[in-house]
Amino acid sequence: MHPPSSAAEKAAVVAPYGSWDSPISAAAVSSAGKTVEGLAGDGRLLWVETRPEEGGRAVLVKEAAEAGGNAVDVTPEGFAVRSLAQEYGGGAFAVQGDVVVFSNYSDQRLYKQTIGDNSPQPLTPDYTGSVVRYADGVFDLHFCRYVTIMEDHRKDSSNPLTTIASVTISGEDVNEPTVLVSGNDFYAFPRIDPIEKRMAWIEWSNPNMSWDKAQLWVGYFSEKGEVQNKICIAGGDLTLVESPTEPKWSSKGELFFITDRHSGFWNIYKWDERSNMIVQMYSLDAEFSKPMWIFGVSSYDFLEKDDTSHKIICCYRQNGRSCAGVLDHVSGSFSELDIPFSSITNIVSGDGSFYVEGSSATLPVSIAKVTLDEKRKTATDFSIVWSSSEDVVQYAPYFSLPEFMEFPTVVPGQQAYAYFYAPHNHTFQGSSDEKPPLLVRTHGGPTDEARGVLDLSVQYWTSRGWAFVDVNYGGSSGYGRNFRERLLGQWGVVDVNDCCSCATFLIADLASLRAGMHKFEAYYIDNLVGNKQACFERSPINFVEKFACPIILFQGLEDTVVSPDQATTIYKAIKDKGLPVALVKYEGEQHGFRKAENIKFTLEQQMVIRRALPSAPRMSSSSTAASPSPSAAADGGGGEKPVAAPYGSWRSPITADVVSGGDKRLGGIALAGDGRLLWIEGRPEEKGRMVIVKEGEKPMDIIPQEFAARTLAQEYGGGAFAVKDNVVVFSNYKDQRLYKQTTEPGVPVPLTPDYGGPDVSYADGVFDPHFNRYVTVIEDRRKSSLNPTTTIAAINLSDGDVKEPKVLISGNDFYAFPRIDRNKKRMAWIEWGHPNMPWDKSELWVGYFSENGDLIKRVCVAGGNPMLLESPTEPKWSPKGAMVEHTNEVIPVYTLDAEFTKPLWVFGISSYDFLGESNHIIFSYRQHGRSYIGVLDSVIGSVSLLDIPFTDSSNVVTGNDYFYIEGASASVPMSIAKVALNEDRTKAISFSIIWSSSPDAVQYSSLFSTPEFIEFPASSTGQKAYAYFYPPSNPKFQGLPDEKPPLLVKTHGGPTAETRGILDLSVQYWTSRGWAYVDVNYGGSTGFGREYRDRLLGKWGIVDVDDCCSCAKFLVESGKVDEQRLCITGRSAGGYTTLASLAFRDTFKAGASLYGIGDLSLLRAETHKFESHYTDNLVGNEKAYYERSPINFVEKFTCPVILFQGLDDKVVPPDQARKIYKALKEKGLPVALVEYEGEQHGFRKAENIKFTLEQQMTRKVDGGEKRQRHHRCGPAHCHPAWASRSPPPALSPACAVLAIAIIVAGSCRARHRGPTSSSVYVRLVAGQCRARCCRDLTRRRPTPCCVTPT
Repeated sequence: MHPPSSAAEKAAVVAPYGSWDSPISAAAVSSAGKTVEGLAGDGRLLWVETRPEEGGRAVLVKEAAEAGGNAVDVTPEGFAVRSLAQEYGGGAFAVQGDVVVFSNYSDQRLYKQTIGDNSPQPLTPDYTGSVVRYADGVFDLHFCRYVTIMEDHRKDSSNPLTTIASVTISGEDVNEPTVLVSGNDFYAFPRIDPIEKRMAWIEWSNPNMSWDKAQLWVGYFSEKGEVQNKICIAGGDLTLVESPTEPKWSSKGELFFITDRHSGFWNIYKWDERSNMIVQMYSLDAEFSKPMWIFGVSSYDFLEKDDTSHKIICCYRQNGRSCAGVLDHVSGSFSELDIPFSSITNIVSGDGSFYVEGSSATLPVSIAKVTLDEKRKTATDFSIVWSSSEDVVQYAPYFSLPEFMEFPTVVPGQQAYAYFYAPHNHTFQGSSDEKPPLLVRTHGGPTDEARGVLDLSVQYWTSRGWAFVDVNYGGSSGYGRNFRERLLGQWGVVDVNDCCSCATFLIADLASLRAGMHKFEAYYIDNLVGNKQACFERSPINFVEKFACPIILFQGLEDTVVSPDQATTIYKAIKDKGLPVALVKYEGEQHGFRKAENIKFTLEQQMVIRRALPSAPRMSSSSTAASPSPSAAADGGGGEKPVAAPYGSWRSPITADVVSGGDKRLGGIALAGDGRLLWIEGRPEEKGRMVIVKEGEKPMDIIPQEFAARTLAQEYGGGAFAVKDNVVVFSNYKDQRLYKQTTEPGVPVPLTPDYGGPDVSYADGVFDPHFNRYVTVIEDRRKSSLNPTTTIAAINLSDGDVKEPKVLISGNDFYAFPRIDRNKKRMAWIEWGHPNMPWDKSELWVGYFSENGDLIKRVCVAGGNPMLLESPTEPKWSPKGAMVEHTNEVIPVYTLDAEFTKPLWVFGISSYDFLGESNHIIFSYRQHGRSYIGVLDSVIGSVSLLDIPFTDSSNVVTGNDYFYIEGASASVPMSIAKVALNEDRTKAISFSIIWSSSPDAVQYSSLFSTPEFIEFPASSTGQKAYAYFYPPSNPKFQGLPDEKPPLLVKTHGGPTAETRGILDLSVQYWTSRGWAYVDVNYGGSTGFGREYRDRLLGKWGIVDVDDCCSCAKFLVESGKVDEQRLCITGRSAGGYTTLASLAFRDTFKAGASLYGIGDLSLLRAETHKFESHYTDNLVGNEKAYYERSPINFVEKFTCPVILFQGLDDKVVPPDQARKIYKALKEKGLPVALVEYEGEQHGFRKAENIKFTLEQQMTRKVDGGEKRQRHHRCGPAHCHPAWASRSPPPALSPACAVLAIAIIVAGSCRARHRGPTSSSVYVRLVAGQCRARCCRDLTRRRPTPCCVTPT
């Protein structure tokens, strides 16, 4: 159901359900999340109002003196009116005349305040903490005291002592409370008669809850104010099960109350004191009260305050709605009142009028004043005094009205109830061949009720094209005791069945809970569940194997109702199974979230995970139509006309699972003695494990499952293995030791000592057969992890004892490429020292072996001339062993303005190799944004370029007339190919792929966006920079005619690195959803020569930032992208460029930094040895370090930011991300931090790759989307950071799903698989002032906490 259609609705855009754009953002929902916690009247009304925007602070407010005036805050700053009694609180204040007594949240003490005076005075002692709590109090003027429920946690926090006590309110001295009633487990509703001689109260004991069985008592005051002569009025009859509640004294001193005796429905009764009889005032199969989860409930009140009144204003709940009426308790007549509320909570009365807290399907929770006629039978005026969301009317065209429905349960003849909300948005409609997704909500309690009232958190879903149903399963309140007791002994059965039945209808660890439960509910589940076997059988924690879909858990860290251990335990168990699961923990939240940022984040994350569910297949007219394959779907069904849909909302089969599954990486290639290739293959699905694989008809793993071939030398690794004949030596990831085994599957044998941990790493090794040893670079961190010792050393290959490595070369800071000639007499190597990086300045040396294998007579071959700036790399000995040593000259073999190698970020680079015993060299070079592969005759200097499908190449190894090469292109993913040459070695005669990082990628080829290599003007006059631009591409969709696509700018890492314009499914993930994407090679990138690379020297944070902004501007001015939807992302150094762009420019609307740098000075101090002086050349002096560190200019950030970080990262330590996160959070900006356990610098695990991609899409789709029909958020609805801008931008960060949290993910703490498959570790914690997540503030880790649209 929804409001009547309008003219605008007739022109609604057809779009997939769940993808509709809506102005009802999470920020709009959270800002409308004010609640009322109690009413009281003594002339003008007072109420407690909770304010999410003030961190959930509860403030006592007084009604305006005149209609239309402003209400007045009674509670001064520094105080909050909230009780923690029984954890759920309520009844936190009472008023008498102009004096109010209230419970203060921070210390839980009672305070007295005169309205208008902002100096509350404490009434109860300071027990140093909130260990004594008060609630549900009333004034006792006769004894000048305040009578209240007192809950004392001083002796036992899990089993506090509950009493009714009195607190003196006269004088200034603070006295200990005096206990009036004690001995039972629980008390509520102490109510004193008008003549102040008697007091009524409710009490009950474990294992009952107050709605199961309770007692109403009356006691008489002695002259000293003690309670004596106690009488049980109701609930004492052992033959009668009832739960009396809400006792109230009339002005005549008659005691009224509500109970459910006989009928099972809470009706109004009166106690006849003379006869000690209980008299029913009005009989109706309806509920005149509700379960007492909180103190201070007021479902009825007496009209007029004189002795002539016979009228009670009351409300009841029947058939899914509330009705208000006036009961004449003398005549028994009942007059129903016609007011707009369909749900009523609390009532307080005045003379001829009353105030009511209520709501309806079109009115949010409000307080209204209702005036009655003289006969007190009809409402003559209804006026809203307070609204939880005054601005809600602006969204009325988007509201879906609830349909109250009955549906059959699994028990024959039984019905249950729900409110169904159909999708509704006047600007969109679903297609005729699609049904909407459904979100089923189950209320809390479980003894609680869904009420079918206006809730923006429901409309958030329905206005986006979701159907929503709010289920009142068996056990819910509002339908009488029999319905409520369906759940007794059946919790986890009836509620589950009813929710499933409801969903079907619309289609055509409990044991540990008890152990950690607070006193109020300590025995609640005994009645709901039953014996220990039932506890076990209905605890999801015991049946994790039955879970089969994504789950997200939200938890307050200060929750004493459901301990955080509950969420942690279920989270860990599901994670260990490998299922998609996320845990979001909020600091400073108890049972129920009060802070705007947490309400907002919770809502957004649920939308994220559900939005990621696979869309329903569209069926043809034949119900037996087969589902299309991914490729068929991608092809658009053979000529199907593309659907016009907003850019960024397109659906794509290239999911995050597909991307993470296609993100295998290579760790090096080498030829075995039998001529077959070996390579290291990184497998995201095995947590990034690096496996040595041997070529064959079916490639074969040669190292056992418990081993992984990966080195941590210089943190970036590389060169983790070498092969000689049929022997392979490799570095094992876990312990970093070297192992030897054959090139067939076998058992590795250790070659190096066990130092008790991965403290010594090895890389870039070669065999030295002459001395039967393995020569390798060693990085020894045993003395200093930040400044390890790097040497070249020899490892004995003989079988038998493991020996200490023998150092051959030492003294410089770094070494690489130890290469031994074929005569085994000489060794070449590269070395360099601080502050240089190897591409800045390095040296090539040659040493000669002595008879015992030591190096003697060392010669610097290149890089030693102080007048010449060069960086030699990749030394290799020809088959003849020649390096023209007889002249000691360095001779160019071939000259070209192109790059024949790349920066030495990892060991083991092989950009060229010798073909057999010939003079031919197979090589690759990079020029004008692409790679070329050729054959060089090193004698005559001729070059023959080869025509092969790769436009990018990495490493090459050769045989006699063939070679293997790592490469890729715009349509071929990273692969290894074998290329055979003709006899002259001038042409390729065959090209065959033997390994692919994503063999299934071809099925998505119709969606691929082909990169356009672009030049654009840099900020320096006359200079150009370069990029690869990918336009949106999806054969099933096209953009709207008046819209341009959003743009994601990617900045590569390094910064001395290069983006290469090859097939990358993580790029196609964006473009196939309607995003434009540009990969920038800013000044400082490699692949364009030293001069271009040196543009960044002293200018990091300037040139790169300017070029990224210039590129975005160029694409905007070219008419290719939308200026209002520019986002930026980057990894490592690219993350720094991202943060610097957001801090120092206003080009972008959102950003994602992956293990990026926020504080350059901190990076210099904390980073690993290899890069410890790198920034000195890139940045410059101390002033520049300060001025270019985004952390120092947080005030300049104005848009959402999400940060991703590996916790084992030694290159950019986690403190970088934490520091920028904390600073942005404290500013109040939308910021999230995702930390991954077990990840270093760069993510290798499928689940983390997937989660990272999804989170960026999530944030940019929800935070970077352009509002349909050019809607612009006004300053009032935007995050404060935008409020001062004029005009307001199209993108409001308040709409960003990123919101406010810190997400932490990690292999051992949390695990999640996306909405379709693949797992991701995650534990997400949000909190305090705009996010506080699971870090080692509480240390935890995450995932889906978000999942992204597929």
